[in-house]
Amino acid sequence: MKYLKYILFISAFMMLSSPVFAGTFITSTATQDAQSRWEQLSPEKRQELRRMYQRWESLPEKKRERIMHNYMLFKSMTQQQRDRILKNYQLFQSMPEEKKQLIVQSYERWLKLPPARRQMILRNYEIYQSLSPRQKEMLRRKYLIWKGLTPEQREKLRSLTGERLRKKQ
Repeated sequence: MKYLKYILFISAFMMLSSPVFAGTFITSTATQDAQSRWEQLSPEKRQELRRMYQRWESLPEKKRERIMHNYMLFKSMTQQQRDRILKNYQLFQSMPEEKKQLIVQSYERWLKLPPARRQMILRNYEIYQSLSPRQKEMLRRKYLIWKGLTPEQREKLRSLTGERLRKKQ
């Protein structure tokens, strides 16, 4: 998400081509086309692209490589996939700052999880998605009950459930 601005910048940058962007106009059809597109931009848009270019140039090489890699992945996606990403990005940008921070914090916590835990969560999510609406509603109700329990009550319920499972085996 935080790199989408760079992906959009890279798209514009590649469209305009680096010789034009740097202000050195090499005479070729491609460069003249890029120069024409640059001249069609509003002064505000040109200034914004210059600022983004300066930020781009100040990034460490590794970070620029990672962004370029992500850009290439983005470009290799279907139009439907790219549209979904852009729609989600726009939705994210329209959210209040507090909600954005919560999403970013959740994502950072996700990245810190051990791979086995992430796999388990993804597997559980897939299982949840395969449930019928009735089963999902029942699970949501049970979760709300669980959420209302004290830690002691939860522990007691865990031990009772464990005993039942052991008896079944």
